[in-house]
Amino acid sequence: MVAGVRLLAYGRLAVRAVFSASALDLGAAVGPESISTGRRGLSSSSSKPAKPSAEGSSSPASSAHVENVIASCAGFPKDMLNGPSTVLDKGVYGDDAWFISRFKNTFVVGVADGVGGWRKYGIDPSAFSRRLMKECEKRVQGGEFDPKRPDSLLDFAFRASAEAPRPVGSSTACVLVVHQEKLYSANLGDSGFMVVRNGKVISKSREQVHYFNAPFQLTLPPEGYQGFIGDRADMADKEEMDVKKGDIILLATDGVWDNLSENQVLDQLKALNEGKGNVQEVCNALALTARRLAFDSKHNSPFAMKAREHGFLAPGGKPDDITLVLLLIA
Repeated sequence: MVAGVRLLAYGRLAVRAVFSASALDLGAAVGPESISTGRRGLSSSSSKPAKPSAEGSSSPASSAHVENVIASCAGFPKDMLNGPSTVLDKGVYGDDAWFISRFKNTFVVGVADGVGGWRKYGIDPSAFSRRLMKECEKRVQGGEFDPKRPDSLLDFAFRASAEAPRPVGSSTACVLVVHQEKLYSANLGDSGFMVVRNGKVISKSREQVHYFNAPFQLTLPPEGYQGFIGDRADMADKEEMDVKKGDIILLATDGVWDNLSENQVLDQLKALNEGKGNVQEVCNALALTARRLAFDSKHNSPFAMKAREHGFLAPGGKPDDITLVLLLIA
């Protein structure tokens, strides 16, 4: 204890809780193929615009109507500080996983952040997050989902993940659906999204936590074990809003939100707002900035500020897996 403030025992690399506060301590979804950008360790991926089919379009397109969705992904695993990424599976950055998919005129993206606290029990936190995103993508590709209920998509994916071979672990998750000029979202935990229009934030998801550094999470615990934090997909924050041409949507795991302030994100998005950069370039720049600040001991990060509010000292950035999906409504 330092002057009434607790110093995080694990230093700046915070490990999130998997047990409930009252419990005793017992001890890459696939999107498009990843491509190298030429920068060490940075992986990125982009998708072709999703063109709407003839069906489902009830009115002629105008400049304000959604005609295309352009999406790109970029990220880093946290453990590549001393060398290049060793992640071989597409759709995975460390314990984070993601997917980009579409069915007809509906575009669906998601991120999941495997809870790192499982590692001390000998469990790979990425196994569950990867399976969850793969199951989401599988249902989207088969058209087996309601575009207006991304929480149901998440629930179906969770139930499918519980089938053999069943991974053990926990994960936060955020799934977004762009359908008929609407954005439908389901966010469980501390991943999340931001919608920017004309350089201003018009919507931002809310963080869901049980207590500091213990986000809401879907959980598949070891058979017979109790006391783990485990939430339901229907507990996700659900939102619906109109989107139009020119809107920018940033979906990311907490490795981005814990290191970049809202103003820093908006500053990075200026090039896209002004038509001076493409989606993949801006996506890469955001990932690189978050990565740099995560290991900056002098950075007054959003995570450091939240920690102080809860009586902890966690100075500097927060090293973590970084995954972001950037969407442009075109």
